[in-house]
Amino acid sequence: MQRDISIHKEQKGVWRVRIAQLLRFGAVGVTCLGLSAAVLVGLHAFAGLNYLLAYAASFVTGNIAGYLLNARFTFSVRAVSHLGAARYMLVNATLLGVNTCALDFLVERMHMWYLAAAVLLGVLNTPVSFLAQRFVTYRTSVRRGAQNI
Repeated sequence: MQRDISIHKEQKGVWRVRIAQLLRFGAVGVTCLGLSAAVLVGLHAFAGLNYLLAYAASFVTGNIAGYLLNARFTFSVRAVSHLGAARYMLVNATLLGVNTCALDFLVERMHMWYLAAAVLLGVLNTPVSFLAQRFVTYRTSVRRGAQNI
């Protein structure tokens, strides 16, 4: 009976940590979405770059910031590494491909404004990205604590 209670308390603690991580991930995501939107608008609206190329540049910019912020703030990683950055960018390159196709579809076929479509994709991408980054890039464990990536 006592063991069941301690397992239940441990599971509750794990869920609290995961929910806190998701909230921090969301806060980082909102920050990076703002940065990405600024780059997108700057490159497309002001510099005249094609919206898909501007989107790719904004996606990379936001993701570099996201890697560094998530490592420190969300997943409490002690040190960042080239391998961790490579895993992060690999996950995001995959997401970039999927999201670029989705952006093209929303703008060209659904006649959605490019910025609204990019924001929508950013919101929809958050839980998918969280899970991918949690299990591929940061691979930390609540029991083991934070580790170097």
